[in-house]
Parts: sequence; structure tokens; C-alpha cells
Amino acid sequence: MKNFKKIKWTDADVRCPFYISDDETGRSICCEGYDRGVDTVSRFRSLALKDRHMGRYCTGRFERCPVYGCTYDCKYRDT
Repeated sequence: MKNFKKIKWTDADVRCPFYISDDETGRSICCEGYDRGVDTVSRFRSLALKDRHMGRYCTGRFERCPVYGCTYDCKYRDT
């Protein structure tokens, strides 16, 4: 598995359109939520898990992120 460890992610690194912010020293990522006026916060058990998630999804293949999928399906998918 590819190592995604980085000292600090910046907004310029992030590709996901639903990303709002992350706690630089903590273990959370805030994203647009599934409905109007709702944000989703993901809290990780360690900084390493947060960094891995950001490298895998936020800065990479965001379409495969579970938060992206839920938000897209609930708010933007035409059915």
C-alpha cells in the first residue's frame, strides 16, 4: 500500500469538492454533509489514519470516499 504520510496537507492538495477543512493538529476532517445546512465530521483514532484517509480520498480518488458517495447520492444525484 502506498504511504500517504505528509507533514501538513493544504487546501491546494485537496481535490474533493465536498472537503471543508481539517484539524491540522487533531484527528478530524469536516466535509459537506448529506443535506442543506449539514456538515459531516470524521474523527479518526490516530493522526496516521487521518493522514491515510486524506491521501487516499481527499487528495486522491475522492469519488471512492464513503462521505463523498453519501453526500453526492443524497444531494446531487438525479433520480
